[in-house]
Amino acid sequence: MNLLKKIIFVLLIFCFASFGQIKPGAKQISLSHSDIALCNDVYALFNNPAGLSQQNWREFSIYYSPSPFGINKLANSSAVYHEPTNYGSFAIAYSNYGFELYKENNLFVSYSKIISKNFFLGTTLTYRNLSIKNYGSDNAITIIIGGLAYLTDNLRIGFAIDNITHSSFGKENNQIPMIFNFGFSYTLLSKLIFNAAIEKDIDKNSSLRVGIDYEIIKYLNLRIGAMNEPSSFSAGLGINYSIFEIDYAVFNHQDLGFTHQIGITLQFGSDKSRTERIKEYLSGQ
Repeated sequence: MNLLKKIIFVLLIFCFASFGQIKPGAKQISLSHSDIALCNDVYALFNNPAGLSQQNWREFSIYYSPSPFGINKLANSSAVYHEPTNYGSFAIAYSNYGFELYKENNLFVSYSKIISKNFFLGTTLTYRNLSIKNYGSDNAITIIIGGLAYLTDNLRIGFAIDNITHSSFGKENNQIPMIFNFGFSYTLLSKLIFNAAIEKDIDKNSSLRVGIDYEIIKYLNLRIGAMNEPSSFSAGLGINYSIFEIDYAVFNHQDLGFTHQIGITLQFGSDKSRTERIKEYLSGQ
């Protein structure tokens, strides 16, 4: 019986780790994480840290997914802060995932800099802690590097490599995936942004991701996204008023069904839209 319990336990752990986790950011999730070449908010820290240096203002955000796919044991949350300086942009974040049997806690520190007027580089150092009840805990350090380039005022390309050090938990390889991302982002008519990206986990098939962010009226954005490997779609809303942004996302997984996320962001220093602030800042570089 003890052996059977252990087998069931391990199977549950792999199920939660493989299917339950989604990178933080309600806006990013609503776009099916197709925004590797957009990355224009504090959540760039998780995806492409080069995008942080597009912002010359402080920003703080919290993200929460209380019961992914109807399972409260998969609850995850994060808090993120961005600080611009004359020496580049710095950001810090904390995220957690799981429950008493399986728990992950991560601390992120990120730096990004404008290399030239149209080119940005960034990196994120992540300290990861994994704890499995009755099996102990382990730590690992991973690194993300990313780049972003403006080919024109409206066309951007970006790339990121997650876990470039190929770090892992314990003595087993590939416990933490090494992931490559590349994509582009194009702004149409100043109100509509189209994103497309390819994500490649070195141990899995490539995943094509697309997303559209459309400002349907002032203060309100509609977002949709889709990807394959796994096949899924997403949608969401963004409410932008004064210094506040409230983002909501719904995400469908082909095996687990629907789940919901919400994020609240504070943009300090101005009540202009994010797009306007970035355009003004970069035009002065």
